[in-house]
Amino acid sequence: MAIGCVLLGAGQSKRMGCAKQLLTYQGHTLLESALSKYSRIQPLAVVIDPCMGVEDMVHKVQGIPVPNEHPQWGQGTSIRLGVEALLQWEHTQKERLEAIVCGVIDQPLLNVQVIDDLCNTFRDIGDEKAIVQPQYGPNQERGNPVVFGRYWADALRLITGDMGGRVILRGEGAPHVTYVWLERQCTMHSGIDVDTKEDYDRIVSEGGRYETNDSHP
Repeated sequence: MAIGCVLLGAGQSKRMGCAKQLLTYQGHTLLESALSKYSRIQPLAVVIDPCMGVEDMVHKVQGIPVPNEHPQWGQGTSIRLGVEALLQWEHTQKERLEAIVCGVIDQPLLNVQVIDDLCNTFRDIGDEKAIVQPQYGPNQERGNPVVFGRYWADALRLITGDMGGRVILRGEGAPHVTYVWLERQCTMHSGIDVDTKEDYDRIVSEGGRYETNDSHP
């Protein structure tokens, strides 16, 4: 069985004041960078704002472009659309997914090893109810991406507003969450996301200065 991925790229970037999907870091837009990293997971459903004209970027990594005509309705709508695209893939391919990774495009420092570690941990657990979430840095900050076992597909489709997967992580799914502590010595770690211009400026100026880290679980 395969692990699928929903990559959320249709956000309105209200706090940023511009489309952060198209901000650049190390010569690539945040969307391009995220697509490159998450393309190791197939099927890959990428939720996008159709007004941005980025479908070709998604096709280049064999992703499934999923238009969200109403990004203003919140992250829950994007998650639902992405999950539904993966369920359609299941129907077409006649193959059941074992889990769904929920990722975001605004983590330019994300190391692909994080994605591999989370998926491997999920497979080691071997339970469709399992949820795997990373904790980053010396303060064990919880973040993205999160692996949800296939059991949670229907619950993911029912999320509304901007709460995202936290509804499950803090609710019914809480007893099933396994935390993986990654990049334990890093302050500029994979989990840092870009919500504001200040976040972006900090990552551009400091993001390459990783501390030595040999502590992946």
